[in-house]
Amino acid sequence: MYAENKKNLQPSLSGVDILAIDDDKISQKMISRALQSASITPRLANDGEHGLIQALETTPDIVLLDVEMPGLNGYEVCERLRDMEQTHETPIVFLSSHSSLRERLQGYEVGADDYLVKPFEPDHLIARIRVLLKYREQRKELQAQYEMAQKTAMLAMTGSSELGIAMHFLERSYNYKTYEQLTQALFEITDNLGINCCMLINTGGDQLWYSSEGSIKPLEKELIEMAEKDKRFFDFGSRTIVNYQNLSLLVKDMPLDDMESYGRLKDLFPVLLSAVDAKVNALNIERALSVQSQELMKSFGRIRTSFYYLAKNLLMNQDQSETVLKEMLQSLNFDLMRMGLEEDQEEYLLHRIDTAIEEVVERIDAGQTIYNTLSTVLVNLKDVCAKQSSLVETFNNTQEMYQDLEKDDLGGDIELF
Repeated sequence: MYAENKKNLQPSLSGVDILAIDDDKISQKMISRALQSASITPRLANDGEHGLIQALETTPDIVLLDVEMPGLNGYEVCERLRDMEQTHETPIVFLSSHSSLRERLQGYEVGADDYLVKPFEPDHLIARIRVLLKYREQRKELQAQYEMAQKTAMLAMTGSSELGIAMHFLERSYNYKTYEQLTQALFEITDNLGINCCMLINTGGDQLWYSSEGSIKPLEKELIEMAEKDKRFFDFGSRTIVNYQNLSLLVKDMPLDDMESYGRLKDLFPVLLSAVDAKVNALNIERALSVQSQELMKSFGRIRTSFYYLAKNLLMNQDQSETVLKEMLQSLNFDLMRMGLEEDQEEYLLHRIDTAIEEVVERIDAGQTIYNTLSTVLVNLKDVCAKQSSLVETFNNTQEMYQDLEKDDLGGDIELF
């Protein structure tokens, strides 16, 4: 299994052999100029027949294929390239002025790896070529590991019925702690069933892509993203896309020649993927709770800091007040030593005492500081409460949605006696 890592270095385009099959001279010039900016000189073929001949003479690294051509069209050329041993694994990019889902599905049906709409930006073409080169290298590197994993999975699951496999998966699904573990277990089952899949998981903020073969074609991603999400099953040829709230699974090779197996798979997928979807939802909630916990810690840290500085200011004011009182006492002692307690002296003494007391009261009064600090505390607490309330509301809504779905699945098909 492979989770796509965007941090990998881009493959070098040095020495890349690209065959462009296009009958339009303007398109050929556009392709040549775009590739020359990356130090690539493509081989050009004016029609499908000459393109096949050149591909057999020297196997290209990538084929850029026009859809509409006289004689053999692009779809026919693509099928022949896929049937030939030399070019069976060669990445193929369709170039077309049509951008609908139907044309993309047709291109994917005949074996294309990507689909680029004319006119295209040179940087866009170069980026697609880099992705396909990376996909080809990853597929080569992971092919041996995939074959070994498939054999291991087949041996481990030998003798188990499809229902037993599903029940065993449901029991284990509660113990998976990551999306990778969950997807690995699902692909072990699909490998055992002899089918290849790729899957999109929505985590609430990110999209995670996984493939049972190790790598994902760019066109496969587009088909999953563009497929109608309101349909549980979206079938086209031997491919089927199964949609759930938090995931979409593309099955690449449904057994159309064995309708009994086809029907069993259609019955099995809802059992498996409903469990996967529920677990993905639980993992999403766990991630949200983890983020919420971190935010709570930050908020409480700010609250603690505010209280610290409040206490520090109060202690500082107390120290200053003590200093003022000591200075006052020293002054009184000095004055009493050199003055008698006549009326005017008594008034003077009382005035000094009153002045000192007023200054002490002024310094001790920290009402504004306390107010500002508690206001900050209040803002932080309101923010925490709002986030917590939003999280709880989301969780409750999700649980209600799953309960409604379960009622819909059970209703109408069960007779009550």
